Amino acid sequence: MTSRSPLYIQDTLNPLFDFTKEHFYTYIMEVNLAHVMMLNSTKILSDQDAGTILEATLALKRKGYEKEYNPQFEDLFFMIEHDLAQEIGDDLVGNMHLAFSRNDMDTTIFRMLWRQKTAEWIDKLIDMRTLLLELAEEHKHTIMPAHTHNQQAQPTTLAHYLLAAEQNLKRDTERGIALYDRINVSPMGACALSTTGFPIDRQQISDQLGFSSPMTNSYDAISASDFMLEFGSALSISLSTLSRFVYDLMFMATSEVSTLKLNDQHVQTSSIMPQKRNPSALEHTRASISKAIGNLQSCFTVAHSIPLGDIVDIGDDIQPVLMSGFTSANNILSILNEILEHATFEKETLYERTREGFSTVTELADVLVRNHHISFRSAHKVVSSLVSHLNREDSDIRSGDARLVCTIAKETIGADLSLTEDEYKKAIDPASFIEVRNVKGGPSPHAVKEQIKECKAKADKDSEWVMETFHSLRDYASRLEKSAELCVKNNYSV
Repeated sequence: MTSRSPLYIQDTLNPLFDFTKEHFYTYIMEVNLAHVMMLNSTKILSDQDAGTILEATLALKRKGYEKEYNPQFEDLFFMIEHDLAQEIGDDLVGNMHLAFSRNDMDTTIFRMLWRQKTAEWIDKLIDMRTLLLELAEEHKHTIMPAHTHNQQAQPTTLAHYLLAAEQNLKRDTERGIALYDRINVSPMGACALSTTGFPIDRQQISDQLGFSSPMTNSYDAISASDFMLEFGSALSISLSTLSRFVYDLMFMATSEVSTLKLNDQHVQTSSIMPQKRNPSALEHTRASISKAIGNLQSCFTVAHSIPLGDIVDIGDDIQPVLMSGFTSANNILSILNEILEHATFEKETLYERTREGFSTVTELADVLVRNHHISFRSAHKVVSSLVSHLNREDSDIRSGDARLVCTIAKETIGADLSLTEDEYKKAIDPASFIEVRNVKGGPSPHAVKEQIKECKAKADKDSEWVMETFHSLRDYASRLEKSAELCVKNNYSV
C-alpha cells in the first residue's frame, strides 16, 4: 500500500479520526449490531455466524476504543473492522457487511448524533423559557418603556417584554421538534445508493436503531445533507434572536439607562477607572453568538455545489463545524440563564423612565377619539403639536394639562374640545395606559397572566416531549444490546 502523506494525516485524517472516535464510535457499533441481527433474521447470515459476530462486536463496544489513529488504515471504520477480524476472522467480518455500505452507515450515524443533539438543544431552550416565565410572573406589574427605532415608544411591562423573548424561544423549540422528526428516519439498507439484491428488512433495522421509519428513497438516503444544514439554520435563527436580546440587556445595563444591574460575578472593572461595572459576561456572550453564527454559515459553503451523490466527502467536514455551533449555542443559553437568574431589574427606575418623555401620548390621542369623537388623524395632529410645544419648553408630558390640549386643538384643527383634567391625568399615567390595553396578547396584568398560563402549558408540553425523546433514545440503545445478548445466549455463538 502506498504510504499516505504525513501532512494529509496530520491535518485531515488524524483530526477526523479523533472526532469520529469521540462522537460516533458508539453509533457505529450500534449500527453493526442492528445490521447483523437483521441479516440473521432474514436468513442472510446463519445463527452461528451471527452469534459469533455479535459476541465480538458487543465485547468491543463495551470495551470502548482508546487506540490512536493508525495511518495504515483509512479511518476508524477500518480500524474497527481490523480489530474484529483479529478476533473472529476476515470472512466473518466481511460477511457482517453484506448489504451494507459506508454510505448508508455514515449518514445513519450522522442522523443518530444530530437527533440526540437536537433534543439536548431543545432541553436548553426550555430551561431558558422556564426562567423567562418565572421572571414574567414576578414582573407583571413592573412598568417599563418599550422602544422602536431605538427611541422610547410606549409603556409596557417587563413581563410583556420577557414573554416576547420567550415566544421566540418557543418557535425555536418548535423548529427543533419538527427538525427532529425529519432527522429521525433511517438510511440503512440504501447501501451505496441503490439498495441490494439481498432480501433485507429495512423496517427492522430502523426500529432497532430507534428511528421512526426507513427513508423512502435510497438515493435520497445517502445523498441528503439538508438535515445538517437545517440544524445549522435552526441554531443560527435562535442565536440571532438571542443576540438582539443581549443587545437590549446591555442597553439596560448602561450607566445612562441603569435599569438592569448585573451581579458582581458577571461584571469586570476597568484597569484605570474604578467606577466601571463593565458587563463583560454579556459582552463575551455577544461575541460568542457572532462567532457561532459565522461558523455555522460555513456549513452552507461546504455543502453547496456538491454532486447529489453520497455525502461522505462533505459529511466529515461539516460535523466539527456543527458540533462547535451546537456547543456554543448551549453554552450561550446556559450563561444567559445564569446572568438573568442573578441580575436585578430596577423597578423604580424603569417606571420613572416611562413617566419621563412622551411614551403615553398615544393613549391621549385615543381618549380624544373615544371620548370626544374626532378622527384619529386629527387627534394625532393635536397631540403631535402638544409634544412639539412641550419640547420647545424643555418639558415632558407631565407639564401639560387639559386646557393646553383644548387650546392647541382649536388652533390646529378648529375643534372645541371639552377634555377634562381627570381625563388628561389618567391618559398620561403609565399604569392606566397599560391597564386599558387588555386585548389578548397585550401588556395589561390580566392579559399577561393569560399569556403566562398559555406559555407555561406549552413549555410543559415541550418539556414532556424532551423527556419522552430522551427516554426513547435510551430505550432503543438498551433494547438493542439486550437483543444482541439474547442472540448470543441462544447459542448463536460457537
